Parts: sequence; structure tokens; C-alpha cells
Amino acid sequence: MSAFVISDSFVSLAAILGLLILRGSLARERSPLNQRFLFGIDVLIAMLLSRILAWTTPIGFFDQLTVVAAGFVPLAALILAEGLLRRHAPAPLKWLAAAGAAIIAFLSLVNLQWMHPGLLYLLMGLQLTVFVSLGYLVVTRDRATLTASENLMVDRLGLSLLLIVPFAITDFRDAFFLWPVRMSGIAILFLCWLALSFSRNNLTHWEIARSFVLVLAAGIAAGLAISSLAGLDGSMTVQITAIIVSAALVAQIYNERRTLHRDEERESILRSIAQAGGGDPDNFLMTLQKHPMVSGALTLKDADLKDFDTSLMRAFDHSPIQRKSELSPAEQAAETTEQLHWFFEKYDATHAMLVSREPRVLVALNMPTLAASPGAELELAAVQRFAAMMYRDEATR
Repeated sequence: MSAFVISDSFVSLAAILGLLILRGSLARERSPLNQRFLFGIDVLIAMLLSRILAWTTPIGFFDQLTVVAAGFVPLAALILAEGLLRRHAPAPLKWLAAAGAAIIAFLSLVNLQWMHPGLLYLLMGLQLTVFVSLGYLVVTRDRATLTASENLMVDRLGLSLLLIVPFAITDFRDAFFLWPVRMSGIAILFLCWLALSFSRNNLTHWEIARSFVLVLAAGIAAGLAISSLAGLDGSMTVQITAIIVSAALVAQIYNERRTLHRDEERESILRSIAQAGGGDPDNFLMTLQKHPMVSGALTLKDADLKDFDTSLMRAFDHSPIQRKSELSPAEQAAETTEQLHWFFEKYDATHAMLVSREPRVLVALNMPTLAASPGAELELAAVQRFAAMMYRDEATR
């Protein structure tokens, strides 16, 4: 297997992984805009997967399938842009994208050898025309017709076009012999990174671009170092660099998805507090038990705590939330904390939360990773305070 096939396949496979991570994130909410995103992602995955199979297997049909899928990429991009801009694209551009995809699909399935070079030029012309036109629509849009968050999404889509347009040209190496590795996979990974950051309004475009530049710079530095050690030529240096950058971007996308997931969990637990109102505190605690952050929490009342004496409650005089990790061996033997230590052992808990002293209500939680997340600790304190207030309100009625 040649170096060209290895590097092209690796970058394309990395792009597929990035798209699958993004798809998993978007598929959780079936909004009309997400449906447009999912259609575009499926088209890109089909194109990338078919071309990997075309390079690594002798089955010629995958070459045709690659061209067919690539012909639908401009149409998918146009459909997504219309959803983001909340307006129809000009009719000629729609006809161009739709008719171009149909013509390229027909010509690729006919599979006439003399038509092959012309088909590549036609595909490249279609992609560049539609992408440049979308860039124009993004720049000239009426910002007043969109919300601040919608304008943020469109701006980041436009930022991705700055990479997609030049990097897409490298996919046509058979026609131009321009570059030792097809770079569109890296542009797709950058698009995935941007798409995952749509809901992160606290990040500026410059911060995202700077992070990408840092990843790119680190990849280039690593590629040059490896090239110097191994005595590689310029072509292989570019290929090594592209592999490193694409691998780093997949890791960055995965970490971004994990961060986004944690932010969503925190947001939902705060939403539970906001929506609880002045209802039943027991129902409030039961609702929280279903939340991933506090799943498995045990709400313990007087009947459950009959094996513990009053010294257990005195352990909460200093703080309404007690942590097993903060109990030293000397403290575990003290009268006020001996019962608390037994409480942790009996219920296999890492945290104990005081909700009410009269009647006694405690919550036992097993959350060993909570100490590594200061934000989650703060939200747990908010839950404790809100639940305690609900019990006090109920007692005064």
C-alpha cells in the first residue's frame, strides 16, 4: 500500500470519526435544522467511506459511488445554509446544485472512460461554485433577521468555508497533481469542531480559530521533527503532518463533545431547580434521582436512619454537604464523625447531603468523580439549599 493511500485513508477515516461524534450529538434532538445537518453528515460519511474502500479494495463500484456522493455535497451544503440563514437561496443556485448532483450521478454511473477527466473538472467546478456562492450569501445576509445565536452559527459556518474551499481542491489530485495528501478531511474535522461549539456562546471566533491554529502548528512542528529524524522528503513530510493534525483534531472533537455533554447535564439540573417551584420536596428529590449527575442517590428519612444517633446530625453543623474523602483516620474515630463514617460505609456513599433536621432527611450519593468537577460541586450545593428550603417551607405551612 503506497504512502498516498495510507495518508489519504487515515485523514478520511479521521474525518468519518469526527462526523460520527458530531452525528451522535445532533441526533439527540430531532429539530428541523438538525435534520439538515444529519443529511449533510450522512452524505459526507458516504463519500469518505466509499473512497476509502475504492483505494483499498479492487471493487470499481466504490469509485463511482464516491463521485455520486461528492456530487451531492454542494446540495447538502446548500440545504444546511438555507436552514441556518432561514431564507431560500436564489433559484438559479438551487437548480445548479440539484441539477449538478443529478448530472454527475448519471455520468458517474454510466462510467465512460473518456468522460472521466471531464467529470472531475465538472465536479470540482460545481463544488467551488456552490461553496463560493454560499460564502457570498453568508457575508451579505441581513443580520437583523437572525438572532444573536443564529448569527453566531452562520459566522462559524462561514469560518469553515475558508478551509473547505481551498482544501477541497486537493481532492482532485488526479486532475491537478497539486498536493501529496487530500486535505478535505481536515476541513471536515474543523467543521465538526465548529458545529459542536455552536451552543458555546462564551467562545469567540478568534478563540476557536486560535485553538485550531495551535493544533495545526503543533502538527506541523511534530511532522517536521519526525521528518528530520527519519530523513523524509517533502511529500512524506506533508503526509505525516496531515496524519498528526487529523488525529489531534479527532481527539479535540471528542473532548469538545464530552465538555458539551457535561455542560448539558449541568444545565438540565439547574433547569430542574428552576422548574420545581414550590412543589413537594419529596417529588423534587425523586426527580433529581433520575438525573445522570446524581443517579443512584438515596433519600433517607427517620425510619431509614433509626440505627444512627444524634451525633450523625451534629456532623453537619459545619457544612450541609459532607465528603468521605475529607475524613481523616483521626476524624473517623471522633464521636461526631464516627457515625458519619459508618453512614458512608453502610450506603457505599462518597457524599452525604443534609436536607432537613426535623424531620431527619439525608441524601446519600456515590459520586467519586465529583471532586474533580468544581462546577458540579457548586450545583450540588444549590440542590441541597433548594431542597432544604422546600422542606422548611413545607414545615411552616
